Amino acid sequence: MPAGGKDTAESGSDAVPGETIYLDAPGTTLKDTWKNAGPGIAAAMTGIGASHIMHGPTAGAQYGYALLWIIPAAYILKYCCFEFAHRYTMVKGESIMNAYARVGQWPFWYLGFQSLANTFGIAGRALGCGALLWAAFPFMSLEMWSMSVLLISVAILWLGKYEVFEGVVKVAIIVFALSSFIAFALQAPPPGEYLSRLMPSLPPAGAMILFGAMFGYFPTTTEVSAMQSNWAVDKKSGMVYVKEMREKGHKVEVHPDYMKNSMILYRRDMNVSYIVAALTGMVFLIVGAVVLNPIGLVPAGREMGVTIARIYTDTFGAWVFPIIIAGGIAALFSTVFTYFDGQARVFEECCVRLKTSWDTPGTRKLINRGFQVLWVIGGAAVMFGLPKPILVVQLASILALVFSPVIYWLTIKAITDGFQTPEEREHMPGRFMMGLAWAGTIGLTLVSIYVLFMMATA
Repeated sequence: MPAGGKDTAESGSDAVPGETIYLDAPGTTLKDTWKNAGPGIAAAMTGIGASHIMHGPTAGAQYGYALLWIIPAAYILKYCCFEFAHRYTMVKGESIMNAYARVGQWPFWYLGFQSLANTFGIAGRALGCGALLWAAFPFMSLEMWSMSVLLISVAILWLGKYEVFEGVVKVAIIVFALSSFIAFALQAPPPGEYLSRLMPSLPPAGAMILFGAMFGYFPTTTEVSAMQSNWAVDKKSGMVYVKEMREKGHKVEVHPDYMKNSMILYRRDMNVSYIVAALTGMVFLIVGAVVLNPIGLVPAGREMGVTIARIYTDTFGAWVFPIIIAGGIAALFSTVFTYFDGQARVFEECCVRLKTSWDTPGTRKLINRGFQVLWVIGGAAVMFGLPKPILVVQLASILALVFSPVIYWLTIKAITDGFQTPEEREHMPGRFMMGLAWAGTIGLTLVSIYVLFMMATA
């Protein structure tokens, strides 16, 4: 979900170098909050498709409430990874990729390889969206629908027609989310049945792949932190616009509350999106446990879309099927679309930092689009070779889990090493947040080791 520009950019775009530009503090009303939202919502959307629609109902259908605790645990453990990346850009006025560069070149080799490995992820997401499309319109095969999802995503990005699409998707997803909460309200068991399962416990026998997959994809993959930072740069949030104008030779003065209000807006964007996504994920699992588990129906294969739709048709009736399918398609399609944009930018940045002679507009565009073409080809190979949406996404999720601790560590280091001036140090995370960040890094490391060990000895 590419972010739009900042209104203040217009005030300085025609200024003559050397002139003084004054930036007022942004408003903090609900209207201002919605207007300035973007990177947080975009980050949430990368996960709400695959993790929520595919992992949540699958976990509920197979194991009831046994894996429910993983969702809040994953959200808590990963919170600082996304918050710190967004905070870094707000305070430093640059992408967190700049901070990675100060560590050396290896982070870009690491992230570049991870981007290529994520071909499994994009294939799984496209298969999931294709399964929903096939459920509604079975005149084309699952694989052809999935290919269409990839090609349409690339076409929208290359043509720059994402603004209209973004509005339609937001409406469809809101309808889908509201339907999910209503289904939960109508089908919800007594709170004691599922609240007691929020305490961590070992996964049931046979649940190891799903256990690791849920930790990998809830709330989303950690490399999205770098994407979120890049989207904040595009949004010209916080010090980004200030730094940009100063580099052009302008003198920039800001209102005393400029950063204070900017930080309020970024936290709202981050926190509201995060909380809503967490609650939605739990709702999907609980409703899946209530509706699908008793009848022994588990989302799998090309019937995945029809199976998930039963959560709603059994609750509301057959009339709700097109609404749910439309919302589910919107959620998964926006996930594919957002990843195509965000991951291509990360790969592009890795390439130009590893070979600085490529850092020209033309070469950047070629790398970005070339990566997207590579994803289409690689995604097609995975989809036609392994047309099982749930399985492909689970494998991709475990890969994401294994990559997550290093990306988390790089994000913490960006904050601790990057905030040097007194003004920057004012925005350092407190002790609790730093403790939570290290707990997240260590926790994800231990989960990764446990999952890999258990899978190897199974």
